[in-house]
Order: sequence, then C-alpha cells, then structure tokens
Amino acid sequence: MAESAPVAPSSPQLFQICAAHLDNDEHWSLFVQRFNPLLARSVAVTWRKYGQGGWPPADVADDLLQEIYTTILKNDARLLRNFRGDTEAEAQSYLAQTAINQTLSYLRSRATLKRAADEVSLQSLIEDQEEFRLPDSAASPLESLTEREFRELLQRLFVGPNAERDILILMLYIYDGYSPTEIAPMKICELKETSIANLLAQMKNKLKKYLSGAL
Repeated sequence: MAESAPVAPSSPQLFQICAAHLDNDEHWSLFVQRFNPLLARSVAVTWRKYGQGGWPPADVADDLLQEIYTTILKNDARLLRNFRGDTEAEAQSYLAQTAINQTLSYLRSRATLKRAADEVSLQSLIEDQEEFRLPDSAASPLESLTEREFRELLQRLFVGPNAERDILILMLYIYDGYSPTEIAPMKICELKETSIANLLAQMKNKLKKYLSGAL
C-alpha cells in the first residue's frame, strides 16, 4: 500500500519549526519558497508608494530581502518565536509588516520617504473623515503617540482570532497611507476591497468610542 505524502506544515507551524532548527536547510528552503514572493512583493509595493517613483532597482530589492532575512534570523529567530497568531493570514500579515518596516526604514535613512511616520498626532489620524472627529477632551491625553505605542493600544482594544490581521490593515491605512483599494491586491489577507473598507470603518468607530470613554 502506497504511503501518503507528508502533510506540509501550516505557516505558524513552519515559523516554530524554523526557529527551533536554525541550521536545517530543508526547513528554511521551504520557508523561502513559501514566503519570498510575499516579502518581495511587500518591498516592491512599499517602494513604489513611498520612494521616488517606479520600482526598486533589482540590486536594492535583493539587498532589502537579505536584510529582512537577517532580521528574521536575528537573536535565534526571535521574530518567528514571538509570533502569536494561528492562521495563514496572520502569518503572512506578520511577515509582510516586517518587510514593509524594513523598506520604510531604508527609505527614511535616505530622506526619500514622502511623509514622516515616527510620531503621529492621534487627533490627525482619526479626523480623516468629518464624522469621525473626536471631542478635544478625548484626544488630549493621547495627542502624540509613537507608532509602537499606538499598536500597543490597538492590541489592547482589538482581540480575537483576526486581531493581528485587522490591526495590520489599520496600521497600513493610518501609518503607511494605503487605501482599501491598494491593500486588497497585496494578498496579505483574504478580504476583498469592500470588506477591508467596512472593517476600517468599524475599527475607527470602535477606536473613537474607546477614546471618548464610551467603552
């Protein structure tokens, strides 16, 4: 009787396997095969949006990918060991954000980023639509949050199986300036453009209520 083919590990499982076996070429080959297209696409899309137009030069894109893998491997693959998601979408979003951050860091260092994102006024973040305006009393204690602090706030506010995915989408929208139309083709989640737009509206409304003291 023929043996059945081995079942490939899920992406969250592959994270843990690679982190536990840093010298295993077979595991890392599977990792690169599965995730390199996602990482390369994230680099290219981020460069095109925030660079000086066009796509990144091939040699720069290669260097950025190497830096991303160096980040992933740093401190015994701590980035992979710190992953707390359970789904394919969460795993892909987690790595995509790593690639996006690395590319933005590269662009910042060369003064080609279109707008600074190190510190953002929470008031300006959520006033992109008139109906989403906060009362002054709600925004004043949180007037100037760093990106890390804002993410920590979101992690406290949004929980559940899709929390990491949803937070990534909101961060892409607020900090990186991507619209639902631009997020959908990234394929970092299973949602369509209209669903992403609806999700953003729901999250912003919940954030408004939280900051207004209604939650």
